[in-house]
Amino acid sequence: MSAEFGDAFSADQDEPGGGAGSDAGSEPERKLVYPNAVEFFSDLLAPSYVRDVNEGAAFAWCPEWYKHPEALIRMEAIWRAWEHLRLEPALGISVWYLNHADPHMRALMDTEGPFKKCAYDGHKSPRGPGLASLPHTEPEPGIFD
Repeated sequence: MSAEFGDAFSADQDEPGGGAGSDAGSEPERKLVYPNAVEFFSDLLAPSYVRDVNEGAAFAWCPEWYKHPEALIRMEAIWRAWEHLRLEPALGISVWYLNHADPHMRALMDTEGPFKKCAYDGHKSPRGPGLASLPHTEPEPGIFD
């Protein structure tokens, strides 16, 4: 693994949790490598995705991605999946890339995706004029019970 990513993939960073009050059959508490999705992005994910973005490129990106609700929730999902799968010794990181990181990043970097308006002039509010959340009608009571 590249020195750029340090020991981020090492299972040694996990410490058994609990101590005196833990159940004998419970899983040990897993220590997170990154405290949040933003640090995960800046330290690990951004350096691993080197792309030509914006201004006519095949990929769009907003440097203020965390101000876009879709990007924030997708980055949270990518980070949480990584924190879990990094501990799988055989295929964890491969599964993470194939099933989590790459599909989410493709959706985020799509030129018709959440950063479409940011691609040329920097960040644009995702809730600006002409943009709204997907239409939604509340379901009938009891339909999901």
